Amino acid sequence: MNDYQQYTAEEFLQDAWFLAWVKHGQPEARQFWEQWQREHPHQRETLLLAKDMAEALKNRPHNLSPDQERLEIEQIVKLTRHVPERSPWAGFTYSLNQHRWLAAATLVILLGIGWGLFQRSNSSERVTRNPLSELEKTGNDRWTNQVNGTSQPVHLTLPDGSRITLMPHSQASYPRTFEADERRVYLKGDAVFSVVHEGQRPFLVYSGNLVTRVLGTRFRVQARPGENQTLVSVISGKVSVMEQKDWVASRKPEQNRVGGVVLTANQQVTYDANDNRYRKELVEKPVVIASATAKPETFDFEDTPATNVFERLKKAYGVEIIYDTSALRHCTLTASLAGVTLYDQLQLLCASIGATYEVVDTRIIISSKGCS
Repeated sequence: MNDYQQYTAEEFLQDAWFLAWVKHGQPEARQFWEQWQREHPHQRETLLLAKDMAEALKNRPHNLSPDQERLEIEQIVKLTRHVPERSPWAGFTYSLNQHRWLAAATLVILLGIGWGLFQRSNSSERVTRNPLSELEKTGNDRWTNQVNGTSQPVHLTLPDGSRITLMPHSQASYPRTFEADERRVYLKGDAVFSVVHEGQRPFLVYSGNLVTRVLGTRFRVQARPGENQTLVSVISGKVSVMEQKDWVASRKPEQNRVGGVVLTANQQVTYDANDNRYRKELVEKPVVIASATAKPETFDFEDTPATNVFERLKKAYGVEIIYDTSALRHCTLTASLAGVTLYDQLQLLCASIGATYEVVDTRIIISSKGCS
């Protein structure tokens, strides 16, 4: 048995016993490497770095020959020494250690551009095939195709400065230079977008049958291959979601009404391709909307009228809260709701004033008999 204590990631990737575990899932190999990690913790990060690389190679859209795989491994190791520092993205930071982030960043770069080495030798077999017909028509030389085959999110920066957090086993395709009148991205899988505002040039995400249109916001699209449902949720700003045929129709001068929905912060829509239906609702865990000018909401209340509390919650979360002002005119609250989720805040507030609440679509409705 080899002495693995001094192995580099490159040497692990070329070791047959290591590949028996990662690529072929042999039980004996899996048991050996799990025990080996526990016994040699100083090598664990190197081993997991190699594992992420091997898994990405295994999940490539095309099978690799042994020679191609060796060449791609060499490219991975070469690129790991030149990956730029990860830029921070407030609100979407992930607790990745340095080595695993390096692997993820390297792999997404490699999977986006590394196939050029193979394309030159045999373009008919090596070109990355995107199932989206629109993308295939435009020609791959004008597009970047990024595949995250790792187990960690990967951050991408688009030509206009917008950012994508591409989730594991997801794929994003976009032109190397955006068009003068629009910015298009094709997504398969799960990604979070932080879009740069550019006036009248819309940002469009094509996912399955849907188009998500935005002028400047942060939102998430989950459109996994093989699933009939697509989920779009908004973190801040506003987006419209519609079927691609409706998007095409909306661009005609004579068309004033089209299908689809409009979402604002803390709202989401689930689209079912089986019956072409949209289900619009609040996200599972609404978050406070960040403001560049207003002071952060503290949610500390002292003998505060309940109507004022509800208004502060409405403003903080951007959520419509409906209540009867006259019924609540004598209700007050003294409490600190800091660090509590919106629904828990509502539960505590309603319990203190003898009220109840229910969520209907994207609205929260308060029912109360009043306070004496």
